[in-house]
Amino acid sequence: MKNLVTLVCLIVGLQIVNAQNTTVSDTVSQNTYSNQNTQQLYKIIKTDGGELRGKIVTQDSREVLLKSIDGREIYIPQHIIQRIEKLDATEFNQKGEFIGKDPFATRYFLSTNGFALKEGDSYILYNWWGPEIQFGLQNDISVGVITTWIGAPIIGTVKKSWELDENTHVAIGGLVGTGSYGWFDLYGGLPFASVTLGEETKNISLSVGYGAMSYNEDQYYSDEYSYYYTAHTQRVVDKATMFSVSGMFKVSTSISFVFESFFVLPQWHQRDYGYGPSSSLIGFVSPGFRFQQKPGKALQVGFAGGFNDYYIAPIPMIQWYRKF
Repeated sequence: MKNLVTLVCLIVGLQIVNAQNTTVSDTVSQNTYSNQNTQQLYKIIKTDGGELRGKIVTQDSREVLLKSIDGREIYIPQHIIQRIEKLDATEFNQKGEFIGKDPFATRYFLSTNGFALKEGDSYILYNWWGPEIQFGLQNDISVGVITTWIGAPIIGTVKKSWELDENTHVAIGGLVGTGSYGWFDLYGGLPFASVTLGEETKNISLSVGYGAMSYNEDQYYSDEYSYYYTAHTQRVVDKATMFSVSGMFKVSTSISFVFESFFVLPQWHQRDYGYGPSSSLIGFVSPGFRFQQKPGKALQVGFAGGFNDYYIAPIPMIQWYRKF
């Protein structure tokens, strides 16, 4: 299993290096595709959140004349325009239909990365075990909530990102959770840091964190002369070091390969009868694909496996992303 993880990480890294060292002929081909399919199209984002796409015919200090994709000419006053973005070939599928940039590039399967979830790029993620909601706020800060379909546990998330240069992004954040009604006295936290190399369509990330989980545990005592046990409840804490190596690269205009490896090194608290579970490593590995055919929507499937020192178990990964 360790050799498999190393091999997949190496493949992802080589793919990203090759993608970043694009030849001149590839660049010319990409520019030709962009000119032929987008025809210098732009996306105009208005102050009310509305979006218009088309070719800019003229613009001055008062207004912009836009020829929309369906052929209409629309005059847009400058004071209601928040920003204008140039579209490129990666925002169109093979049929030439607009799908936009991947608004879910900040995620792999379970872990996040150094990219910022921009203001207004909020989304909901449906997992088979429950939903997750992430909100993009100002100053490259995002917050979110993770739970199951029964509402237990409930975990809150927060992340702050920085762009060091065009191909280097870092982030720090944390998760704080509770067992909710399913386990009232359980709570925990996980501060983490991530660094991502590459761009949104092709990247590799390293994330590290150190978490703790606290809960009440009943322990039973007896002396050598009695068959009766006395119950005693004490507060215990289990800790763990966690790290993740993940990556993504776009294999076509609407399909991305996604890889994630997630590892936990537990530090179990000591009990009267010894330590907790003896596993020294818990891991999760998942290669998969993300399919984005329409703006703000994506389906992600993975061929995942979880393992510890003794067992390996398959874990199906099916996720639906929806931007709102």
